[in-house]
Amino acid sequence: MRYRLSGQHSEEFLSAIRRFESGLYERAGVQFLAILQKQPDNHDALYFLRLVERRLASDAALPAPTLIWQFDPEEAWERDWLHRLLAGVWNKNADKEVVDKTWSQLAPVMIVVDNRLVPGKVDYYRRAFEAGCRIILVHLSDEAFKDDTGAHRYCDGVIRNYHSELLADFSRIHFTPLGYKAGLAREGYIPKTASERKYLWSFAGDAKKLTRVPMLEAMTPLGDGFQHLTEGFNSSDALSVGAYRALLDETIVVPCPGGWSNLETFRVYEALEAGCIPIVEKRPGFDTFTTLLGPHPMPTIMTWAEGAALVGRLKSAGELEPLRRACSEWWEARKLTLAHAAGQFVKGALRLG
Repeated sequence: MRYRLSGQHSEEFLSAIRRFESGLYERAGVQFLAILQKQPDNHDALYFLRLVERRLASDAALPAPTLIWQFDPEEAWERDWLHRLLAGVWNKNADKEVVDKTWSQLAPVMIVVDNRLVPGKVDYYRRAFEAGCRIILVHLSDEAFKDDTGAHRYCDGVIRNYHSELLADFSRIHFTPLGYKAGLAREGYIPKTASERKYLWSFAGDAKKLTRVPMLEAMTPLGDGFQHLTEGFNSSDALSVGAYRALLDETIVVPCPGGWSNLETFRVYEALEAGCIPIVEKRPGFDTFTTLLGPHPMPTIMTWAEGAALVGRLKSAGELEPLRRACSEWWEARKLTLAHAAGQFVKGALRLG
């Protein structure tokens, strides 16, 4: 997110930077403009001139944002979740939505949904910034934290999933939970009680990742479970969205072991959306879900032997339904606060530049 100057610069440019850093925006703007008249290709001067313009016009009214997808939204698991999170700043029934995929579409105010960020994509964001566009980047799918972040410097704000300790200190980044797969949510759904559900626990997915084999070994002896194992993430042998949702509707407890690179998975939020009890993992000194969500009622365990024992105790004590209800009620309230926080972040980023 920090902007690095390219090459050597004149004393005139450094003088303009000093005025910019001192908050003397009008004087700095005059100097940057004078530099650009002599050096039209000076991207550093243009970058700071655009910042000056934003600071001086921070109270100006902005048009409604255009939502621009740089990949097919039909392939985005996060599509419905993003629509919910952005509802306070972008209206899917009234505001414009564009599927670009060519990194060429621009709009005065743009919320760009992108993934697999590589250095070659930076030029699109630079061009948009230099054209005066206000940009919110929704940066998805960087689970292994390998994506290039060069585009971030040209954005007013960045919303991304998968919390990163490396990026957490940047004020222009807002972290949001993964959410649920598109098509899984049901508006107005009244979840079944624990006693109305067929399965004590269930798991559908790839069992080859890290702690998933220990999870199955611990949970299987509990009985009353269901397993549907697949070859990999989103593989052809996976359950359809409808079939998976039907399974969750009949499940009380959903064990949620982590993925390859991150403890957070879509499974957690899909279980919550269906009124189940997710069991999530933590590590010594590393509690992902409290960091992401704040205090929550989801059982959080260090080992799956601990998780299975917990389920056994809850069942014996008749405490599954109270906990299931607590998770469901907490999630319904938390979704509202998550959407509010995302909306406030976007509004603040676009106002302050």
